[in-house]
Amino acid sequence: MNHKQHSTNGLNLLQKTEGFSQAQSAWRFYNNEHVDIESLNEPMLTRGIKTINKSSDEYILVAHDWSLINYKNHTAKTDCIRKRRSNVNNASSRGYELQSSLAIESSSGKPILPLVQNLKTQDKVLSSYNPTMKSHLTHLGELTQRIAYINQSLNIQKKIVHVIDREADSAGFFRGLQKEDLYIVRALDNVKVRYEDEDITQKELSKKMDKGKYVKTIQYQNKKVKIYVNTVDILITRDSYQKTDTPQGKTIKQKVKGKPIKNRFIVQRLIDEKNNTVATWLLLSNLPKDVDITRIGLWYYYRWNIETYFKLLKSSGFNLEKWQQESAQAIFKRLFVASYACLLVWEIEHTNM
Repeated sequence: MNHKQHSTNGLNLLQKTEGFSQAQSAWRFYNNEHVDIESLNEPMLTRGIKTINKSSDEYILVAHDWSLINYKNHTAKTDCIRKRRSNVNNASSRGYELQSSLAIESSSGKPILPLVQNLKTQDKVLSSYNPTMKSHLTHLGELTQRIAYINQSLNIQKKIVHVIDREADSAGFFRGLQKEDLYIVRALDNVKVRYEDEDITQKELSKKMDKGKYVKTIQYQNKKVKIYVNTVDILITRDSYQKTDTPQGKTIKQKVKGKPIKNRFIVQRLIDEKNNTVATWLLLSNLPKDVDITRIGLWYYYRWNIETYFKLLKSSGFNLEKWQQESAQAIFKRLFVASYACLLVWEIEHTNM
């Protein structure tokens, strides 16, 4: 019997048992060495990509993010990462880092499925796309590989737009992407760009721009707000610093020069009924001019679905941080079962729209 058959038979067995027997069966299933990640991930990936390719949308969004799964009270898990929490004095977290890439419909903003998932432990990275991934890769070093895999290996017959938070505002990251890799990246405030022959911080440049075009009215922090966007063309001319994490845990920085990068600089403002700006998001994108700025603004707003996905896994549904499996491998296997459940529920939601 091959690994795929072991995985399928194990899932069928779980469905036919009840109560304590089901818990015991699940425990054995997640710890069975013959149940592998590829076999658990393949049916979800096949089904989800079929949904993507059947869509009438020209573009598909893929939101990328990282989230710590906190197991500070789970003493049996011996391979946890320890991280100091910058927002709390002398506090630290202990757990695994989940790295996910969530496919989202560009027309509706509805989530479809997680295309890629990694689980980083103290000494290795479990991955749905690269079983031999190096554990000392930086976030952006790994993300560059992940984007290449999604664009080149998944047979997605849409134009893929990668939507990433501000950690990706890196000249080295942008220069490392391929020409066809489309992105929307949240920009850092105090990084300088070239605008009309002037080097200016992105925050200062945003102050020179008016509110622009109306996008959508949403609820934000219990307020009704309107989203407005405006854009100008800029160049990223700064040198980059290539970071490499060594297997010994040290980070080496090396200065690297590169060619200027053309980008659309986008200011997205959330304005309340009293005309107060309650939030400002600065964005960078290499999407072509035929993609209207209001669509880009809407697409970044849809990125928040990945935050909702993490919340669903961790605290508002699956209680991931309470799982008692003692190994990262077992946790990771169970994560794919939970993710498949998300896919099925999202499919029902799409059907009822």
